[in-house]
Amino acid sequence: MVDVKPCIAGLLGDIADVELAFPERAEALPVITLSETGNVSSVILGGEDRYSVITLQIDVFADEPGQSQQLAARVNDVLAARGLKRSFAQLITDERFPRTCMRYRFGIDEITWRTVSL
Repeated sequence: MVDVKPCIAGLLGDIADVELAFPERAEALPVITLSETGNVSSVILGGEDRYSVITLQIDVFADEPGQSQQLAARVNDVLAARGLKRSFAQLITDERFPRTCMRYRFGIDEITWRTVSL
């Protein structure tokens, strides 16, 4: 089973801090959170996973809704440049922190780390 979160975090670290949990304090903003919502083995060769389908949720938290949308657009540009296709995006304005929620679903070859949009 492949863990893509460290790789994705590395790609997004120039945009904002990347965490694996929702922020607790406003001082931490802006912040990007990564959640793996799916990791399904799709192809097994020789008794080992070879190809997996990954679903990630990426939330971009900021002080203002406009800022979260601008940062989310930058996140999407970085991931799209690597062939990842966004399957969902929504601005969520709650009482604590505005955020833009995005989901990506893609296949990955666990040996070569090549990705395929689904």
